[in-house]
Amino acid sequence: MSVSWNSDFGSRQRLLLAYADPVYASECGRYFRRLGWEVQMVASGTEARQLASEYQPNVVVLDAELLDESGWLTSAKISTENPELGIILVTDQETEYTPHRLHMVGAADSVHRIDGAEALAHAILGSQTLSYAI
Repeated sequence: MSVSWNSDFGSRQRLLLAYADPVYASECGRYFRRLGWEVQMVASGTEARQLASEYQPNVVVLDAELLDESGWLTSAKISTENPELGIILVTDQETEYTPHRLHMVGAADSVHRIDGAEALAHAILGSQTLSYAI
């Protein structure tokens, strides 16, 4: 499923990436920057909530387990405060989350961390993903 985001053709797309693991965050940040996105990275749910309002990202990507709280809880809070934002959860688990469970916390989709930055890009961009960006 692709997330739809508000697009202003005069500006770069903005990604807010909240992830506790700096290696994964760096990989994804680098991937999206190569695709022309502006990327802001944080490691906690508190920072993610603050920047979701201030930074006005097109998409928010949340680690399912952030430093200070569950990414699921952070997703629910952000979607309540900023219902227009597309949210993707990144999990370490093999479990497929149902659309109903994702919808309950305001997330549009989930991806598995092990699948890397390209899987995340595919969840956000759909067929527009450029595999050479990594």
